[in-house]
Amino acid sequence: MPAKGPSRSAPPRSGRLVEARRVEERFRRLLSAGVAIYSQRTLPDVLQQVVDTARDVVGARYAALGVLDTGGTRLAEFVTSGLDLAARTRIGDPPHGLGLLGLVIGEKRPIRAADLTCDPRRHGFPPHHPPMKSFLGVPITTGQTVFGNLYLTEKVGGAEFDAEDESIAVLLAGQAAVAVENARLLEQVRGMQRQRDLFFAMMNHELRNALTGVYGWAERLVRRKSPEAAEQAALEVYEGTERTITLLNNFLDLTRLDAGKVRPVWREVEPAAAVERALTGFAPAAEEKRISFKVDVPVPLAPFETDPVRLQQILVNLLSNAMRHSPSGGCIRVALRSKGDGIEFVVQDEGPGIPLEVQERIFEPFERFDPHSGLGTGLGLPVSRRLAEVLGGRLTVLSEPEKGAIFTLTLPSKGQT
Repeated sequence: MPAKGPSRSAPPRSGRLVEARRVEERFRRLLSAGVAIYSQRTLPDVLQQVVDTARDVVGARYAALGVLDTGGTRLAEFVTSGLDLAARTRIGDPPHGLGLLGLVIGEKRPIRAADLTCDPRRHGFPPHHPPMKSFLGVPITTGQTVFGNLYLTEKVGGAEFDAEDESIAVLLAGQAAVAVENARLLEQVRGMQRQRDLFFAMMNHELRNALTGVYGWAERLVRRKSPEAAEQAALEVYEGTERTITLLNNFLDLTRLDAGKVRPVWREVEPAAAVERALTGFAPAAEEKRISFKVDVPVPLAPFETDPVRLQQILVNLLSNAMRHSPSGGCIRVALRSKGDGIEFVVQDEGPGIPLEVQERIFEPFERFDPHSGLGTGLGLPVSRRLAEVLGGRLTVLSEPEKGAIFTLTLPSKGQT
């Protein structure tokens, strides 16, 4: 009896070995890809590593990762792989999640398409977009929430993506979800460490200096060498205690701002009245230092919507900064101006000025623009800039050495919701 030949329906043994080796090699690359993804420490690096890895392991000419907005319905960020900067610039704005991209967002499941150009679910490409046919989209889920979606186009070496490609993309999406969560946790840890460093910096520098002054003058007050000395010591103790309380309040505000826990309470505010209230508290110190105030309101400004408490806090911080750096006998100018659809509060001093190269640093906690002065900017300016942003505005500075500094707070004339 002749020996049976190989079954026509089964591939030759050598073919099966080649296929097994191909699959083994592919999953080995998938394992290495996971290690590369987990090795990244920042969220942007994780996202870029995911799309680069997916393009390589799945075998696609292009890959992208769309991060969803807080509502989970549109793309807020779009990270690409396979397109150089020139190509991305020609395409223009990134997609927002329509067509097949939106389908992956809405259905939260893998979706494949053989030809994007004729698929009825397509949205179309913008001008200068490279041609793409085959498509594979997979959601990236962290916990119960869809973080974003992984997209691959133009299958390398084939007409379309198959079930194996989809399985690998799903595995990569799972690895990406874990890496994204790890990166987020690491960012939270860094934030906590930053708060700790800020606290120790405050205790070591600003707070210790303030309390040392209070202690020194309190000691003189206890000794009561003369009525005049006692009166001056009492005043210094009062002002030093006030500065310490302000410093602690600013520090607490800074930690809440960094944590995103400050929410404005919108009220109608009269700009001129807000400035007058802020100036009133500086009258005794200005008299002692022989500093005058000049208020310039070219035209009456109508009331506008903002948080009156936070506006007052910013103005007090700006005036306190101007008082600290103004020379005895100087003048602090405060101006109110209408600017487009907003209002500008301008505080100008006659202090030593701020070099251009360090003007942004003064908005960082505990930075000094004059390292030889022994005076730090404290927390007033950093807190004020962050509060301005919370109110929908901005705080800027314009200054030259020996020509004073001009701080401009710009707020929208209508509160935000």
